Amino acid sequence: MSDAWHVVANLRSSVALCPTENGGADAGAVTQAVPLRSLPLLVAGDRVRCERSPGGALRVTELLARTSVLERPDHRGRPKPLAANLTHLGIVAAAPPGIDTLLVDEFCVGAVRAGIAPLVIVNKADLLDAETREAALAMLAVYRAVGHPAVLIDACSEAGVRPLLEELDGCVAALVGASGVGKSSIVQRLLPDLEVRVGAVSAATGLGSHTTSVTFRYALPGGGAVIDSPGVRRYSVAHVEPADVRAGYLEIARLGNHCRYRDCAHAVEPGCAVRAGLDDGEVAAWRYANYLKLAAL
Repeated sequence: MSDAWHVVANLRSSVALCPTENGGADAGAVTQAVPLRSLPLLVAGDRVRCERSPGGALRVTELLARTSVLERPDHRGRPKPLAANLTHLGIVAAAPPGIDTLLVDEFCVGAVRAGIAPLVIVNKADLLDAETREAALAMLAVYRAVGHPAVLIDACSEAGVRPLLEELDGCVAALVGASGVGKSSIVQRLLPDLEVRVGAVSAATGLGSHTTSVTFRYALPGGGAVIDSPGVRRYSVAHVEPADVRAGYLEIARLGNHCRYRDCAHAVEPGCAVRAGLDDGEVAAWRYANYLKLAAL
């Protein structure tokens, strides 16, 4: 009978695995397996079944059904999976380098389209002056009003990341965002034994120094898991239809149900409930401006 495992990381020719009861890269629990060539690309967060050879080696024989998959286009424009079975997409922003709401909204649209809940995270709260902090809190309040959880944190202490840890309780989240926003620092604070876990993966797989460029799934001590994707800094929705962009803006999608025309683009049409909501303050002006850019209107 085959065993059930979580994919901790894809190592190109093989995958690093943990038993499902561990759920992530745990010291002493990581092993390596080679997938059958007939299987699709396996990514961190996948659940698989394996068979053992007479010699004890593991071979991945089955990919279990995914509840969600985060994808982005490859260089040919074809969707490529990045992580699977997520409940949340942790979208990290910080000042410095600067809070880019267009990038945050791009990730939000991509998450909603994939059936994953966006979780907006502003890091480096300890570095914000009073004016920037007020602006960050106002932005987070808009996302909460839309329906997305949003937190202000700093990765300098356990207390600083506690709001995020509370949101992640029982969840599986991938962290994404621009370079320099502190994703690695957040992961290190959430996982005090991170070096031990990375060492366990390296020892089991021989991955060595290449760990810095690989997406990993780590079980959180209190339940749930975090997926660290070091290479995900942009998430273009240029390939997404305008209707999907509209659906990704939850407040625009809700108001759009009351527009005069069913196919309203919410740009210049008469009787547009979204534009009325913009005038009434139900839609933030900067969110609407981002929507027009992403929908190419």
